[in-house]
Amino acid sequence: MADPVLVADIGGTNARFGLAEIISGSISIRDAQNFRAEDFETVRDAAGAYLEAVREHPQRACFAAAGPVRDDGVEFTNSRWRLRKNEITAALSLCRFLIVNDFYALAAGVGHLGDDAFIDVKKAPGDPAAPQLVIGPGTGLGQALIVPLDKGSKVIATEGGHVTFAPRTDEEFAVMKFIAREHPRVSAERLLSGRGLVNIHRALCALSDTRRVSLQADEITAAAVAGQYPIAVKAVNMFCEVLGRVAGDAVLATGARGGVVLGGGILPKIQEIFLASAFVDRFIDKGRMQGYVDAVPVRMIVKEGAALYGAAAAIEALENDD
Repeated sequence: MADPVLVADIGGTNARFGLAEIISGSISIRDAQNFRAEDFETVRDAAGAYLEAVREHPQRACFAAAGPVRDDGVEFTNSRWRLRKNEITAALSLCRFLIVNDFYALAAGVGHLGDDAFIDVKKAPGDPAAPQLVIGPGTGLGQALIVPLDKGSKVIATEGGHVTFAPRTDEEFAVMKFIAREHPRVSAERLLSGRGLVNIHRALCALSDTRRVSLQADEITAAAVAGQYPIAVKAVNMFCEVLGRVAGDAVLATGARGGVVLGGGILPKIQEIFLASAFVDRFIDKGRMQGYVDAVPVRMIVKEGAALYGAAAAIEALENDD
């Protein structure tokens, strides 16, 4: 049996570690554990704590990180952590270490997940010769493309979550103006992320002179799921509608008629509200281009730790190219 690979999916809030076993191209993940970023001073400390817990010492590792990878490192967009290749390689005594963008890993892992890892949001034929878009809100708004090739596919990580937000309704304009008081350039991520949901909720409360439920995204979603606070329900529904519009725009911009895969940590927590929301209506609301987008299927990942499969696939691809 091949030696296991240490894999990690490191976001702005949580880091998930696991051990990947790769046999004849088939990937399995075991001993997965979550760690909160605020509980550790550095990525190295969190990784060391995980390896102490599983009592193994892999020689290879691949970490997926929530931010653009530059100069063999990542400055996290939404976290005080930083990740440096040479530091982790030395601290964990690794023979090989690879860093990839977190949505690159999520996209790379899509082909290694079983059908039970997804649920259908919108059924449609799609175009198997066209790219697929992987998009999802979590600590930030990640995006990547899966581009089919003659043999296999190529994953392209993007920073599409930072495109400028384009409001459509009067209420969305009002929310954008509220956010612009603190962030003059309002990107899609300012609404479509954990902090983005808080921004929407704060804005709607201010506009309606209603008491805030919370300043924590998970408490807002919990209140919405429980149906306890109408303003929380309204905020989550707007969140879903804006995501539909942004995802549909991304399909137009990238030609991703092969399909859309929704990821990120927020949607599974609000699954019932999301599936009942106007996401699909906003996704296809593209005027003259509605038919173009309406032919695109949409699925949502419901399996936890999906990016770990992609991290394993990324290091396997690197070694196969050697």
